[in-house]
Amino acid sequence: MDDLVKEVIPLLQYLIPGFLSTWIFYSLTAFRRPDTFGQIVQALIFTFVIQGAVSGIGGICLWVGTKGISVGPWSAKAETLWALVVSISLGLFFCRLATSGKLHGWLSGRNLTKQSSYPSEWFSTFAQHHRLVTLHLTDDRRLFGWPAEWPPESAKGQFVMQNPRWLKSDGTVASFGAEYLVIDSAKVQWVEFSPLSGGST
Repeated sequence: MDDLVKEVIPLLQYLIPGFLSTWIFYSLTAFRRPDTFGQIVQALIFTFVIQGAVSGIGGICLWVGTKGISVGPWSAKAETLWALVVSISLGLFFCRLATSGKLHGWLSGRNLTKQSSYPSEWFSTFAQHHRLVTLHLTDDRRLFGWPAEWPPESAKGQFVMQNPRWLKSDGTVASFGAEYLVIDSAKVQWVEFSPLSGGST
């Protein structure tokens, strides 16, 4: 048992930076966490990149040391510290790539992909089109307002509508005085995005 623990602990120490990057990514984005095996695979990929970056940093530090500039000894402690720094930076960097859409936009412009960086078409539409929306509810009522927050998936979660208004059948707007309204997405049949001119149809 002791031998097993001695073998497992170094392995966990080696993999922790990759798991940290994975945890940061899924904690700060709307992507659904994969199953355990999928998370392990992603952590291994992150670990591979992190260890490569740390090895590169170590090589640079040793090269700088040969030029007579002391930056301190390259020890196991320094390696662990740099692995922590790189893992946090890598997780935040991939969060930025996933939420900005710039990488996929650049690749799409070169006909390399038609995919977006967002977890679904539902989320992509809300993220890219900032405008007033009309929620068509399952009871045939219509709710008009600004989507301050929206669920990452259409099947579950809630909308947070700012300055909500009910739309009557004749197209007139009825206010009920609330600044925000939280409504279950399960009660929404579809979402209508208003034109940029600010119309409600």
